[in-house]
Order: sequence, then C-alpha cells, then structure tokens
Amino acid sequence: MKKITLITLMMLAGFAVCMAALNPTGSWKGILTLNDGTPFPLTYKLKADGDKLTGIVETMNGELPITDGKIKGDSVTFNVTYNGAAVLNKGKCYPDSIGLNVTVGEDIYHVTAKKVTDQ
Repeated sequence: MKKITLITLMMLAGFAVCMAALNPTGSWKGILTLNDGTPFPLTYKLKADGDKLTGIVETMNGELPITDGKIKGDSVTFNVTYNGAAVLNKGKCYPDSIGLNVTVGEDIYHVTAKKVTDQ
C-alpha cells in the first residue's frame, strides 16, 4: 500500500512540475525569417490568467498588443495587428520554448521563441 501511495504521489508531483513548466507567462525571444531571408526579431511578453492570454509582442517597429489570447492545455492562440493586418499566432508551449506558426496574409512563418531567463 505504501508503494502505491508513493508512486501516486510521485506521478502527481511530476504532473504538477510539467504543468507549471508549460505556463507561457514570461518573456520569450525568437526570430521570424521573412521569405527574402530578412530576420525579424520578436520578443513575446506573455501573461497567462486561467485560459486567457494577454501581453505584447515587441518588434523592431514597436509594441503590438495581443488580442483574443487563449490557452488550451499546452496550446496557445492569439492575434496581433501589424500594419493594419491581423496576424494569427498559433502554437505549442514547451518547458523552455514556444513554437508558433505566424500567419501573415497567405504566408505562414514558424518562430521558435526561447524563454528569457536572465531577468
């Protein structure tokens, strides 16, 4: 009985650690590479509140507020408006990164944003 209880507690602790590690709150840095090869550095400053996601995306052209942000499990979706166009960001959270597909018009770019830990 003690062995089953210990195993159960270890599994629950491991699950709690994994869930905490997938929280997107914080700063994340990545580079979106345009079709012509131009790098476009991005910093995502995210805040999770239950299933809602808020924050900003910092670009070399200024800050873009996040709208319609949602969290479901390890998945995130949100929009930003850039040059008058809606830009959908959709991706998955990992312990040290977020993989995002960024849809700009008909083009889809992939960004891997790494967790900023030196704050």
